[in-house]
Amino acid sequence: MIWALVLAAGASTRMGEAKALLRTRDGRRFVEAIAATARAGGCGGIVVVVGPPHGEAIRGALPTGASAAWNPRPDRGMLSSVQAGLTALPAGASAALVWPVDIPYVAATTVRAILDAAPGRIVVPVHNKRGGHPLRIPRRWFGEIAALDPERGLKALLEAHVADVERLSVADKAVLVDVDTPEDYARTRD
Repeated sequence: MIWALVLAAGASTRMGEAKALLRTRDGRRFVEAIAATARAGGCGGIVVVVGPPHGEAIRGALPTGASAAWNPRPDRGMLSSVQAGLTALPAGASAALVWPVDIPYVAATTVRAILDAAPGRIVVPVHNKRGGHPLRIPRRWFGEIAALDPERGLKALLEAHVADVERLSVADKAVLVDVDTPEDYARTRD
């Protein structure tokens, strides 16, 4: 069973507020939209990684059925949230769908395609030759991720295992839509 691992521990300094709590055009919070899409796409469960300064507010807004993992030091970078989240997954999780909370518009059909890709491979959705999110990472690499250099992040894993990476072409441009700033957010609201 593949679990969605939603990364929502960042301080959102450029945005000025927690990205997980921002609203999509249909009024759902980003964290709610991602959880619904993950479920509709076939994920077996959802773990949302939270941390200071917005962690408690996000934890209070988690959708039903989602659990939280705590990253006490999200200032160490996104890899620290991936590491915290992987330790919170149940033993039965065969892979993690690593999904930054600021990429909320991915389609459920895209999630299904990522989950259905060749088993045992790291899967990167690609649109117009650009890699996006969410990434599917099989359990066999969880231990290696725990030891990765925070400066290089998951990129080091992808580079070390090129033969095991499937770059899955998708029509969904939302795999590249990253809401990092108020300007990005305004563009998604038009």
